[in-house]
Amino acid sequence: MSGEVPGLAADPGDSEVRCTIIKLAKSDRRGETVPGDASDEPCLVLKLPGEDHDISARIGSSPDRPSTAPGRDDAVLLLRTTTRASVDDVIEVAGIRLKVTAISPCDDSVGKLAHHVVQAVICAARREEMRGE
Repeated sequence: MSGEVPGLAADPGDSEVRCTIIKLAKSDRRGETVPGDASDEPCLVLKLPGEDHDISARIGSSPDRPSTAPGRDDAVLLLRTTTRASVDDVIEVAGIRLKVTAISPCDDSVGKLAHHVVQAVICAARREEMRGE
């Protein structure tokens, strides 16, 4: 599988693509299923399922602050500081549905929050199931 996403360059100065964040359906006080919201936001794709390359330099990891354990994630994305995504949400990008397994803040060189690193695995659930429809 090619990691090429339309509009996405291979350099650290990559351009962003649109991702759809789908909040999972939840139950209200009466136990009734409430549909999850879906929203679009920009993201930067660092790794997609099927790719096997080191992305640690692109997410700012160092010996003092290593990235995550290798092999645990199918995909790695960078989301803006204002993201609505959280663990167990689903992100659709480049025609692939991914379930978020971890979100880690990443600071810039002066210690200010720069973005969130999102790790995800391939999600098999249909969109209607996730939204409670």
